[in-house]
Amino acid sequence: MNAVLEHVDQGILMVDANGYVAVCNQRAIDLLGLPPDLMQSNPSFEAVKRWQLEQGEFGTVTEALLRAIKYEGINVEILDYERQRPDGTVLEVRTNRLPNGGMVRTFTDITVRKAAENAIRVSEERLRLALQASRMAAWELNLETQWVDRSENSMVLLGISSGPAADFIDRVHSDDRERVTAFWHTVMSKGSGTAEVRYLSPDGSQTWLALRAERKDEKRLIGLTFDVADRKAAEEAIWRTANHDPLTGLANRALFQVRLSEALKNAEGSDAGVGLLLLDLDDFKDVNDTLGHAVGDLLLQEAALRLRSFAGESDTVARLGGDEFAIILNQISVGSDAVARATEIVEALSAPFQHEGRALSTTVSIGLATFPEHHRDPIELMKDADVALYRAKEQGRSQAVMYTSAARETMEHRVTIARDVREGLAAHQFIPYYQPKVSLVTGRIVGFEALARWQHPTKGLLTPEYFGSMFAEQAISIALGEQMIRQVAADVRSWLDEGLECGRVAINLSSADISDPRLADRIIRILEDARVSSAHFEVEVTETAFLGRRTATASYLLTKLHEAGISVALDDFGTGFASLLHLKQFPVDHIKIDQSFVRNLINDESDAAIVAAIVSLGHAMGMHTTAEGVESAEQAARLREAGCDSAQGYFYAKPLPGEKIPKTIRNWFAAGKTEIREPKRETRKV
Repeated sequence: MNAVLEHVDQGILMVDANGYVAVCNQRAIDLLGLPPDLMQSNPSFEAVKRWQLEQGEFGTVTEALLRAIKYEGINVEILDYERQRPDGTVLEVRTNRLPNGGMVRTFTDITVRKAAENAIRVSEERLRLALQASRMAAWELNLETQWVDRSENSMVLLGISSGPAADFIDRVHSDDRERVTAFWHTVMSKGSGTAEVRYLSPDGSQTWLALRAERKDEKRLIGLTFDVADRKAAEEAIWRTANHDPLTGLANRALFQVRLSEALKNAEGSDAGVGLLLLDLDDFKDVNDTLGHAVGDLLLQEAALRLRSFAGESDTVARLGGDEFAIILNQISVGSDAVARATEIVEALSAPFQHEGRALSTTVSIGLATFPEHHRDPIELMKDADVALYRAKEQGRSQAVMYTSAARETMEHRVTIARDVREGLAAHQFIPYYQPKVSLVTGRIVGFEALARWQHPTKGLLTPEYFGSMFAEQAISIALGEQMIRQVAADVRSWLDEGLECGRVAINLSSADISDPRLADRIIRILEDARVSSAHFEVEVTETAFLGRRTATASYLLTKLHEAGISVALDDFGTGFASLLHLKQFPVDHIKIDQSFVRNLINDESDAAIVAAIVSLGHAMGMHTTAEGVESAEQAARLREAGCDSAQGYFYAKPLPGEKIPKTIRNWFAAGKTEIREPKRETRKV
């Protein structure tokens, strides 16, 4: 008997008529967590209960519980109940009274079953809530009679109850009615189907409904209709967020690319063409820098508004990022249509708009490309328009320029050079060559100008005539400038260590360099690291540094360099747009007379007068003057007579590599030379 009890899955506890435990199998001990030594001593049922009470088996102890344990004993009726133990185990307890006054109590572990029942109950509750919250109607369609039996809530959802199928179809958007018929055919042929249609809801507004159905038999369909307006609205919001610029509401780059591909595909094989306009707001950075980004955003929004007014229903206006916009013109007849539209846009965006009583204005540069005149591939057409936009900016901005294949070849050549220059910078292939500046009074070397040269691995030594266009690329220009300054500083240090006097060595700064406000600090730090005094260094800038948005930055960094003892030279003086006021406002120490005035100095009285005037002006303002491009003794003599301080050019020496400078200085001073004659060449100061 005991062997049988020990192999059953239920816990069994038998209490005799005297209230003592007569039988308790191991399963009962395990399920109830009873101590084996207590149970082996044939304890009273009351003792077992008290032990369980002490262990917190019954939770909160109440007076009623204490009375039940003490007085009821085994005098209980048949009782079935469920109890959860402190460890989480759920037990089903069944109690049966025996004829002799005792009882048998069984314990079954129903934890797994209760968990499953609870999961089902939770799932059913969730389903009930979901069905209650979702707006849906059930229906059954008789295909022979076209009668639809609908659930009671269809009146609230659809505004109709059971009736002809036409009642529903009449409220479906006219463009979607064929979808309903196609939906029915799909369900009949494939057994099930879905569709989504626009529907006129009972309150008169348009909503979206989803239809889902299955074939019940050859004549009947059963299905559900859901209101999916919220989902459609969310999808629309997500689509707009993903495809539109949040500031202007225009199409973004992703949607623009899709629309451009579609426009070109639709135009292919038709008589209509496609025009692509890439637009860039000129000097938009100035607005952001001076008036703040909030005003800049308003300017972008106003520009977007004006651009929309030039777009037809089938056209697309997009903001590609920053101050870059694009317009796709669909169904144009000829390329001149796009040019005319672009010209109108240039004029419209030049008109100022009012902001807090202030008139704000900007101009726009536009690059145009068209199909079929230009490329069919959207990526290539974008490149075409981008090339044209670059040309528009290069030619002075505030204009529209049409793409040409020649312009693209120039751009591709420029890109190739830019790549090669970057590789050359990484390989430290750029080196300074030095051209002496000679005193017209003593004939002695008073300084040098460092000129960039590219020691190309296959093309040999290249001058800026080949790579000078890269100075307009700020990143390249800054990297090249820093590499040159470091090498010049190292060369000067080596010459000084040899006891040679080299005067001031000048290096040219490009417009891109001038736009970098950190340039002055970098130059000063490089000189300090090389242990070169600022008295041995000079920077040369052209007159364009004083114009446009670079003016403030140029003033800041030139002043800082001047205060550090570095000389500032105004290069190519007389050829640009600088005024005499700029000479007064900026810390210019040195004026360099452009070689275009020196070239015909002997035979052109006007050039001679200009040179004399510049020298006189420089001296009056306490500035040193140097003439560039001197190629003859006659020119040198005339400059000396005019009072010019120094000169440089092929009459004295061509640019030399750094390793030849020590010998040049020694020979120059040893021989007491006043000039070194070199063969004349076509290329001048580069």
